[in-house]
Amino acid sequence: MKKLATLILILMISACGLVEVCVVCTEANTGVEEDYCGSPDEVQEFEDELETTGNQYGQDWNCSGA
Repeated sequence: MKKLATLILILMISACGLVEVCVVCTEANTGVEEDYCGSPDEVQEFEDELETTGNQYGQDWNCSGA
């Protein structure tokens, strides 16, 4: 029974998006860096928003996992 409870807890944590990843994004023209950590979906949204907003200002952002 203990193993089942542990498995359920692990599955619940995984389902809640508690997995955290980090990226470091660097602007190619200025060398400015932005760090961001969050769930995989949040990190993807951050990268998309940074790219979209940066394009409006002539910026070229490149992101890589930290």
